[in-house]
Amino acid sequence: MNHIVREGYQGTGPGAITPDGCAVELYKRIAVRDEPQWIARAIGERPRGLRLLELGSGVGRLTRPLIEMGLEVTAVDESAEMLAAVRESLPGVRTVRSPIETLELGGDRGVERFDVVLLASFLVHAGSVGVREGMLRACRRHVAEDGVVLIQRESAEQHDNLPYERHMEGEGVVRIASSTPAVGVGRPGARTVVAEYYYPDAKWTQTFLSCPLTDGEFEAALGEAGLGLDGYMDPAKTWARAVPVGP
Repeated sequence: MNHIVREGYQGTGPGAITPDGCAVELYKRIAVRDEPQWIARAIGERPRGLRLLELGSGVGRLTRPLIEMGLEVTAVDESAEMLAAVRESLPGVRTVRSPIETLELGGDRGVERFDVVLLASFLVHAGSVGVREGMLRACRRHVAEDGVVLIQRESAEQHDNLPYERHMEGEGVVRIASSTPAVGVGRPGARTVVAEYYYPDAKWTQTFLSCPLTDGEFEAALGEAGLGLDGYMDPAKTWARAVPVGP
């Protein structure tokens, strides 16, 4: 695969840094939060044997609980270092290295379809031109006609009242230092966000683009990709279910 460049994204700190500024060693330390409970609620009572496409798997933070639910997971990430960490902790899991927006599984056999497609980690708010559209088209391309797409969104106040700090596991602290209008990069409305991660033995930073979406803008983006909103799963509307619509 050619070297990937993400304009407006960068990271600092020990270890490998991915094209979108994520630090591999940092993400090995970050524990899963409440994501599995929302995914389980969306899938229903019989996940065993369902095929799930995890877009943007990172080091496998969610991959493990998904497999423990009984799902057959295909983990996709554009970073070779991230996927190496997945395979190290979960031998035998299927991994695919690709940017999400250009992903096409199946080749000459036809497009590979999944019961569940997962776009977590607020990736739907990608601030680069065309990336959000490409990600949602990849979701539509790979979801079975009777399948479901699960999308994690930012909360409405994500860019307000900064700086903001939250304690993490292992004596870590994440500080969202700033969110300012992006200048010269990204799509209209994109913001440049700076996150700082502090541990007793290391510090990382990540600068990335994020594009806030109203409910209406989010639902319109789904429609443009051939998806329809099936409902929000929580009062804050940070988790959404979408289903295929149209041809």
